[in-house]
Amino acid sequence: MVMSYKAGPELGIIEVHTTKEGGHPVDFWAKRCVERIVAVSDQAPEELEKQVNDFKDNIEKVIEQYMQNAIKSDRITINNQLDKAGLTEASDLIRKL
Repeated sequence: MVMSYKAGPELGIIEVHTTKEGGHPVDFWAKRCVERIVAVSDQAPEELEKQVNDFKDNIEKVIEQYMQNAIKSDRITINNQLDKAGLTEASDLIRKL
């Protein structure tokens, strides 16, 4: 569900995105990231708009891949710390994610 409210020049646009029983997936965050970084004018020529949108799609895939790598790396770090603390059950749960 997405709700938007245009609050004017001081606040910009406020959006709320909800999930059920979990956080947002990587592709959600990659898309939000690209939306903040890359934009094309409504008055841009159609050919330029297509190039920008293709670029956005490519950048989104790159961001997704690096975010997945960061998540895996963080889980390995957490897993190792749990193992060191003797919390093998918790470590096994993290490993299965």
